[in-house]
Amino acid sequence: MKKNRHAKTRLKILIFIFVLALSLVFLLFAPIFNIKAIDVKGSSRYATEKIIETSGIVIGENGFRKLKLQLESILELRLLDSEAKISQLPYVKSCTVKIVSPDKIEIQITEREPAAYIVYFDNYLTVDGQGFVLEAGNTEPPPNLKEIRGIDFKKYSIGGQLEESEISLIQTGVEIINTIKYSDETTDLKLADVLDWVDMISEDNALISLDNRIIVRFNPKDKLQYTMDFTKEIFFKKISTKETGRLEFSGDQNPSFIPD
Repeated sequence: MKKNRHAKTRLKILIFIFVLALSLVFLLFAPIFNIKAIDVKGSSRYATEKIIETSGIVIGENGFRKLKLQLESILELRLLDSEAKISQLPYVKSCTVKIVSPDKIEIQITEREPAAYIVYFDNYLTVDGQGFVLEAGNTEPPPNLKEIRGIDFKKYSIGGQLEESEISLIQTGVEIINTIKYSDETTDLKLADVLDWVDMISEDNALISLDNRIIVRFNPKDKLQYTMDFTKEIFFKKISTKETGRLEFSGDQNPSFIPD
């Protein structure tokens, strides 16, 4: 009896393997699984054709042949090699490439957003909030992007993060810029319009230049929103358009303006 049970078990296993092998052959070679459409979502920086070309996916090929022998690839029907290729594009933060129907591929892109720029010799490096370099060139970025100074790094590559840099300083610099922009949303007084640059001296010591004539020193870790709102009020309502000098925030004391 035991021999019969073992024989039946072995037979069931062999049948299962055979059916699985046939299924795989069907998936890999049946024309019904040849790719007929590729849908790209979430990309505003790159044309659909550019994303598809970078992915290495070709209309007419079998998408299942591009699956890797990895759990996430097989279970989620994700084309990991294509994801890796697309992720090398500078503005691509992340992406997923999936088989969503037998003959259709969907590419979902999440993009990096330019947050500021850094001057490096004669080049302007456009970076996101995590210090990834999105663009580099000798043409000054548009006015809505502001310069962050005081960022030391060893080298850079397009699409890569600034190497051996204090990324936290970039994050704080971007936070200052975004706080100013947020403050501008609730008033007609636009501090961002007169912001020249942000200089990150350290985590708790920063400078901003306004209209190339007023330097503001403050601790970005201490009531940043209040500091920027107060700066706006003083700059537009208490300082004349011809005055130059320094505005100093120090602890719990009221800020002091020191004319040149």
